[in-house]
Amino acid sequence: MRKRDRQQLIRNLINQQQLSTQSELVAALEKQGCPVTQATVSRDMRELGVQKGTGRDGRVRYIIPPPRVRRDPGQVLARLLRETGATVRSAQNLVVVRSEPGTAPTVGLAIDDMERDDIIGTVAGDDTVLLVLTDTAVARRVQKILEDMIQGNEQELT
Repeated sequence: MRKRDRQQLIRNLINQQQLSTQSELVAALEKQGCPVTQATVSRDMRELGVQKGTGRDGRVRYIIPPPRVRRDPGQVLARLLRETGATVRSAQNLVVVRSEPGTAPTVGLAIDDMERDDIIGTVAGDDTVLLVLTDTAVARRVQKILEDMIQGNEQELT
């Protein structure tokens, strides 16, 4: 059985049965024709975000929390830029974002989450993020977009 199919079966079993141990889950999988090791079940549970919770009857059981909704990366970046007092400057194909001390790694990660092909890479220090872009024109365009985000003019980093 493929991993994706096995993990879907695990979801179904956890949602349908009162399972509270990995050995119970292994046995339930075997009953469904899916023999697995405890180590495989452990990895699958970690990847699925399985947690222990309390059922309606008060007994402890496995639960799978609802999936987290991924927030729009552009909105996250805009909020971070405003909250960290960011400023932006460009030089040739580089853009430098300055922010409050200790916030640059978070800002850099938010920029990375935009997954843009024209951003070759980011390097974050304590209060500075360096963006390396494909060329000078792109750097100027990204600088303008980031400045607009700081001003509250919501637009995507496109």
